[in-house]
Amino acid sequence: MKIYRVAVIGLGGMGNNHALAVQADDRCQLVGGAEIDPERAHVWKERFGVEVVFDDYEEMLDQLEPDIVINSTQSPLHYAPTLAAAQRGIHIFCEKPLARNLVQADEMVQVCDTYKVKLAINHIKRVSLYNNLVLDLITKGEIGQLIHLKAIDKGGRKSGNALIGMGTHLYDWMRLFAGDVEWVHAHLLQLNGQESTVYDIKDAQEMNPKDYSDGLVLGERCFASFRFKSGIHAEAAFLAETQGDDKGYGIDLIGTEGRIAIRESVGTTMFIHRGQRHLPQQNWEQVYIEEEDNDEKGQPRKNRGRLYLQRLMIRDLINAIEEDRDPIASGRGGVASMEMINLTWESHRRKERVYAPLEIREHPLERWRREEGIT
Repeated sequence: MKIYRVAVIGLGGMGNNHALAVQADDRCQLVGGAEIDPERAHVWKERFGVEVVFDDYEEMLDQLEPDIVINSTQSPLHYAPTLAAAQRGIHIFCEKPLARNLVQADEMVQVCDTYKVKLAINHIKRVSLYNNLVLDLITKGEIGQLIHLKAIDKGGRKSGNALIGMGTHLYDWMRLFAGDVEWVHAHLLQLNGQESTVYDIKDAQEMNPKDYSDGLVLGERCFASFRFKSGIHAEAAFLAETQGDDKGYGIDLIGTEGRIAIRESVGTTMFIHRGQRHLPQQNWEQVYIEEEDNDEKGQPRKNRGRLYLQRLMIRDLINAIEEDRDPIASGRGGVASMEMINLTWESHRRKERVYAPLEIREHPLERWRREEGIT
C-alpha cells in the first residue's frame, strides 16, 4: 500500500483543517508546509510535528517532492502554485474558488491534464453521504420526477461576497443533482432596492474588509434563475440577511410527488416531504445517516463532521490518482461552478438570459468596468 507524501501551502485556518485530515488518514504522511508569515509557520510546525516549513512554496516542492500538495490559500494564490505543482508531476488539492477568473481556471485544468496530474477542489459537500441517499431516492421515484431546485444562501454577508465565497459551493451542489447548466437569468440589487450598476462593482475586501481576497464582486442581493441541460429549473437567492444562519443554507429539491431539503455548508441535515404540495401545517420527516453524523463511539461528530468529510476528500483524490479518473470534486467542476457565477454577473450586465459556455472568459466585471471607462 502506497503512503502518499502530502505538503500544505498556506498554514492558516484551512491549512490546519487539511493537516488534521491528512494526519488522520493512514495512507498519508504530512511532510511539510509553506507559509510567508513566520509566526503562523512556527505554530503550525510545532502543532503538527513536521520537520520543516518553507517561506517559498516552489522551494518546498523541489526539496520535499510531495505526491500531493494542498493549496489552502485564498483565490489570488491558487493559480501559480497549481501550475508549479502540475509541472513537477505533483497532484493538487485546491481551496475554492478555483481562481480569480475563468482564464486562469481553464489554464489550471489544461496544465494538469497535460502533465497527467489530478486536480481536486475543496467542494466539501460533494462527499457527503447524504448526496448518495438523495440521488437514490430520486432514482427510486420517492419524490416523483425532479423538476425544480431552490438554493438559499446562509446570509451574514452581502451577495457579492457570498456569491464568490459560498456560491461556488452552492452552485456545485446544484450541479450534482441537475448536471450542466444551459442558461442563466440573474438580477442584482443594492440594499435600497435599486438595481446594481457598474459603479457598484467593488473589490471583495472593499465590500467587507473581513472577507476573503476574491477580486471584483457586485451586488448586495442576488436572484438567479437557471435552466440545466437535464431540463431541471433552479433558483438561487442571496438575500443579505444581517445575521448568518448555516441551518438555513442549502437546497430544496422539488419533485412532482414530494420534496427533499438538504441544509448546512459542511455537515448535512436532511428532510423529506411526500406529496405534491407542501403546506405550512404539514411536517417534514428528518432523515439521519449515522455514519456521517456520529463518530465510531456513536457520539455526534465535532464541528458537524468537517474532519470526517475532509478525510473523504483526501481519500477520493488518492483513489482518483490510482484509478486514473477525475476526483469527485474535480477541477473541471470548479470551473463549471465559477462559470455559473460569471454567468450570473454577465446576465445582470446584459439584462438578459445568457447561455453557457461563456465565450469570453475574462472576468465579466473587469470587462464591464473597462468598457465603461472606469479604472
